[in-house]
Amino acid sequence: MKYEDEMFAVVDLETTGSSYRKGGRIIQVGITLVKEDRVVQEYDFMVNPGKKIPVVIENLTGISNRDVQAAPYFEDVADYIFNLLNGCTFVAHNINFDYRFLNQSFRDIGLPELTIPGIDTVELTKVLFPTLDSYRLSDLSKFFGFSHENIHDAAGDARATAELFILLKSRAVSLPLVTLEKLNVLAIHTQRNNSDFFEMCLELSRHNKKKLASSLIIVNGLAVNDKKSHLEQTDYRQKSNLTSQELWQAYQERFGLQKRADQLDMINKIETFFSQGRQKDFAIEAPAGFGKTMAYLLPAVLTARPDKKVVISTSTLLLQEQLEEVVAHLEKASPFSFRYARLSSRQHLIHLEKFANMKLEKLVGMDALIMMGLFVWLTETETGDLSELSTSYQSASLLEEVAYQHNEFDISEKWYAIDFYRYHQENAKQASLLITNHAYLSHHIETIADICPDGNFHLIIDEAHRLPTIYKGKEKKVVEFTELRKKVSKFAVDVRNYREHLEQHATTTFPHYELINLEFSMDQLIHGFIEIENHLELKFECKETKKPFEKFFYLDKDELTTSKFQRFSRKLLLHFEEVIITGKRYVESDQPSEGNTFLQRIQSFMLLLEKKKKDFSVLLSPTPYGYYAVKCEQQLGSNRFSLEYGEWNIGDKLQARLHSNFSKVLYISASLFLNEGISYFSRKIGIKDLDAYSYASETEGGTKELQVFVPNDILPINQMGQHDWENMLTHFIFNLAIESHKKILVLFNSNHVLEQVLKGLRGLNEKEKTNIDFLAQGFSGSQRRVHRRFLEAEKAVLLGSGMYWEGIDFPEQPVDLLIMTRLPFDPPETPENRAIETFYSTHDGRNAFHLESLPKMIMRLVQGMGRISRQKGQKGIMICLDTRFLHSPYAKQIQFALPKGVSVKEKSLLELTKL
Repeated sequence: MKYEDEMFAVVDLETTGSSYRKGGRIIQVGITLVKEDRVVQEYDFMVNPGKKIPVVIENLTGISNRDVQAAPYFEDVADYIFNLLNGCTFVAHNINFDYRFLNQSFRDIGLPELTIPGIDTVELTKVLFPTLDSYRLSDLSKFFGFSHENIHDAAGDARATAELFILLKSRAVSLPLVTLEKLNVLAIHTQRNNSDFFEMCLELSRHNKKKLASSLIIVNGLAVNDKKSHLEQTDYRQKSNLTSQELWQAYQERFGLQKRADQLDMINKIETFFSQGRQKDFAIEAPAGFGKTMAYLLPAVLTARPDKKVVISTSTLLLQEQLEEVVAHLEKASPFSFRYARLSSRQHLIHLEKFANMKLEKLVGMDALIMMGLFVWLTETETGDLSELSTSYQSASLLEEVAYQHNEFDISEKWYAIDFYRYHQENAKQASLLITNHAYLSHHIETIADICPDGNFHLIIDEAHRLPTIYKGKEKKVVEFTELRKKVSKFAVDVRNYREHLEQHATTTFPHYELINLEFSMDQLIHGFIEIENHLELKFECKETKKPFEKFFYLDKDELTTSKFQRFSRKLLLHFEEVIITGKRYVESDQPSEGNTFLQRIQSFMLLLEKKKKDFSVLLSPTPYGYYAVKCEQQLGSNRFSLEYGEWNIGDKLQARLHSNFSKVLYISASLFLNEGISYFSRKIGIKDLDAYSYASETEGGTKELQVFVPNDILPINQMGQHDWENMLTHFIFNLAIESHKKILVLFNSNHVLEQVLKGLRGLNEKEKTNIDFLAQGFSGSQRRVHRRFLEAEKAVLLGSGMYWEGIDFPEQPVDLLIMTRLPFDPPETPENRAIETFYSTHDGRNAFHLESLPKMIMRLVQGMGRISRQKGQKGIMICLDTRFLHSPYAKQIQFALPKGVSVKEKSLLELTKL
């Protein structure tokens, strides 16, 4: 390709359908000519397709049959378009559609097909901007600020794609030369002539000879962002001697925030708590929209120093990211500097040495494209956190190959200076504030404490009601019998093949008898797994079905004490021990150098078996709060079994670890005080006499208005069939969305029901041709992408479950209307709830429902209500489609737990669609 005077023709088509073979025809052609990085000419051809334009296409493009009635047919303009494009390089956003469709149209009227080079901007954007949430042209236009007013207008789309192409070329040419050279090696795996694009940019870069950007460094042939760590200037804080209120005033003036008396009172209480010597724990309940994040951040910033750190933990990664954004704004507004650092799992980080050692010539297809994006990303990222990458990257197996594994610590000296894990550790040591999430906190409490050897840490737990549940997951032990058996079987084959290879090259008879012993012991272990799997299959009658399924069965502790299960368990533990011993014996024996690589594999496998043996031993030693569950999965007609051990009450264990590693712990949430006061949360967190304070909701003073409605003309849930229930939900949500001009969030307890309702809504939407954007957790992209699309849409309905009850904030309150499909009870048949019921009925004599299930549901209900009406003067509406809200033995307890000032009324379904 010649680069001087090269003309790029950026093309976009609008058609009556996506398939030419199935009758789709062109209705508009947009062409924008680009030369020397400038738009030089634009063309807009309306085309009569010779057939009726479908309504869905008319709604999408805005082009009606009347618009094309007097337009020329394609054959009338085809010669002009062909000659206009011939000699150019064809550029399109998703070139395989436009290039192919245009050529099919040319061929159909007797013209030759285009043979000019083609460049695809979708693929180029994914490589050169690997962290974006979306690669749709409309989203890219918003992100980069292109003039793109008419979306799905061929001329407007062609112009936006041209601007994108110019940006992509500039971006590629600005990359370090060493990065561009790597991209060119891999570019042979790109589509069409995208490899020519990278060759062009490489030549232009060599010609321009730009200096390396000051933010970049070259290490071992790899261009990376230069991560500079500077020690914090703590003397600023000592000289300024600010109070939290004075710091709040600086922040208020910078961002124009309202001053709230309760918020300032909360700031003072936290300051007092941090400065007191004896008090170790304190809890604060502050309602959604109160501004509690700022209320704990200000005293945290003033208290924290590199040698006296404050750790802040919240419930999810998304909330952690939102918190980091708030801290970044606060740092800019503060009259002194302070450092903060993110704490996240090592397994999220790229391992630079492993990445650099990848053989580029062996990468093909998607792996090659992902590798190209990673080279670009390394010139941008400061964290090395692979979760920064676009969702289109996240499913790639290549990321696992270049990421840290949980047991990897070592890195060679030549990579040490730029290693991301080391950088995170050093950054955390120098920082005053450490920001993390409950999952990381649960698994790495001691690791966090090691960052500050003096142990002078304060801990703030936001969304504190979620910590006990997340910590329970950390304490859970799992032995995957079927999966582990398959791993042992596969490794046994590898051992046998390796032994046979050694024997073929041996000078003496049977030189590797220890390998024979290892094979035999692994066969015994495999047989032990089979015995337990067969026993579980008979016990729980997991019958074959045509569809994949996953079921959990509660396993009574008495079952574990039966002679049969005990016999199987003892044999399995013995076989574990025999494999581990024979494996270690072989490793310790004097082996030739050619066996070193396989020795490492054996060592790694023995470590895995030792961990699983330990887990299985723990499973056989239950505590009073422990319970067992058998998980049965069916895939491709075969059952997969695993045994899980969990504890439903982990408060004492959690407190032991918190108190041994943190000097003070502050618990904050929107729902800690229920009908029984703080006692439920105290039980869950493991503190008998927890000092706590609660701030009233602003609905109590009339500054916010929140109305709750319950339908009075539907059957109770237990009297309605599943199909009728899903059908009612679908039609009610759709009719409400049509009538309402509000942003609607719908909360589900069941992912299956969510999926069925989503299918029904999309079917109705296709039929009615509305402009409503129906989004759903797990079906509309990543959490960040769904969140952003919901914020930006004019009319949107978002279906969510799980974290949408309490783990995702809408701080700017785009949610006007909230629908709760059911009260958020956990299913009573889960192994954990079965264990709780058994414990209270046999040990305590009290009612498990009122002590555990009901307060947990109410806490979640109050959290869910916090998704709406967060700011003063805002009105919020919630519809609960579960009549138990008003008509159940515990309805008064639900009403009592609601924020004061919330009104609750009954209306018919038809009336509710008119809200």
